Amino acid sequence: MLGLIRVITLHHEEDIHRHGELIEGRYGIQVRSRCIPDQPLGVYDQATELESIPKIVDLARKLEQEGCTSIGISCAADPALAEMRAAVHIPVYGAGSCAAHLALTSAARVGVLTILEEVPHLIRGILGDAYIGMERPEGVVTTLDLNTSQGRIAAMEAARRLKAEGAESIVLACTGFATMGFAVEVEKELHIRALDPIYSLGAAVSALNV
Repeated sequence: MLGLIRVITLHHEEDIHRHGELIEGRYGIQVRSRCIPDQPLGVYDQATELESIPKIVDLARKLEQEGCTSIGISCAADPALAEMRAAVHIPVYGAGSCAAHLALTSAARVGVLTILEEVPHLIRGILGDAYIGMERPEGVVTTLDLNTSQGRIAAMEAARRLKAEGAESIVLACTGFATMGFAVEVEKELHIRALDPIYSLGAAVSALNV
């Protein structure tokens, strides 16, 4: 069973488990989803990431104690990834890292679409020389901003700019893109591979569970 940590505080079970359902539906992996407390806007800058780290580590320990056989962090910045791996005795996967690794399997020039001011450092390090640049949707600051009509339009415009800059594939470096099903839209509209971080995480867990 995969323990999936949501780094935004949600209160309705269907919202909490939305990313877990995506993984269960595509890969048949049982998922137990949990949220960290007191972060209603999630992780979107250095301050909120630092605030989240002890909460994420504590939740990872609890999920291991509950019987989870792996842990996934549902955030493309992969906050507390190293700290979790030091704290538990089961595999830990970061959504952003998984998407970046998968992008390299099908493209030599990779762009990153993010809501942050900079590309998450783990994603940037994995992409290495394949990295061609990043774009940020205009007017989008938090993951909640993406799930609006204007946020969706701005995200597609940013993806289009990445393609124009030479990207052969795009890492969607925010799990909010998974919530809105954006990868399918990008591939249909722009005819370019888009790596959804949640499905990428599920693919990595599934591959090692064969």
